[in-house]
Amino acid sequence: MRAVPLLLVLVSCATAPATRSPLREQLSAADTAQLEQASRTCLTKTGWKVDPLGGAMGGAEVVTAYKNKTRTDLYIYSPDMKPRVTGGPPDDEPFWSCLGPELGPAKPAPSASSH
Repeated sequence: MRAVPLLLVLVSCATAPATRSPLREQLSAADTAQLEQASRTCLTKTGWKVDPLGGAMGGAEVVTAYKNKTRTDLYIYSPDMKPRVTGGPPDDEPFWSCLGPELGPAKPAPSASSH
């Protein structure tokens, strides 16, 4: 059996910040306007210059921003889509750690036994 380098295993297990808990749940609970505003706020707070004009592409709201001659496009989909957000700054950018607190805590889903 051939050994697989550890780095290759770690890279293949990596997931995008928007698909990790608790951010995933916060993104699902937010309405689209709230999510777009929080995204714009966090991009600005983390040094990105946000294009004031939004856009739409493929069923998503698009927020475009620039930093150090680099462009990033954040795609915000409807609440029923998984993942809710794609694109955006690299995974290690402070934007992702800003987004959760900016959205606030996720509301728990109603349980079937609460009726």
